[in-house]
Amino acid sequence: MKRNFILDILLVVSTLLCAVTGIVLDFHLFSGGRSVKMLLLTIHKWSGYGMAVLAALHFAWHWNWLRYAARTLWKR
Repeated sequence: MKRNFILDILLVVSTLLCAVTGIVLDFHLFSGGRSVKMLLLTIHKWSGYGMAVLAALHFAWHWNWLRYAARTLWKR
């Protein structure tokens, strides 16, 4: 249970970081020039990588439940 909670918190944080930096970059909601843009791009890129890894872990840890749910839905 604790493992899932920590994974979910990390997944939410990385998703929010990726989404917020993406919005800030897309709408040019920053000042400070090239150095700030590069920092935001780096945060955006690495939070996206983290989100992908954490999502893969999430699916792996819940694989049995996913199989059961898919079987149940296909039987209907």
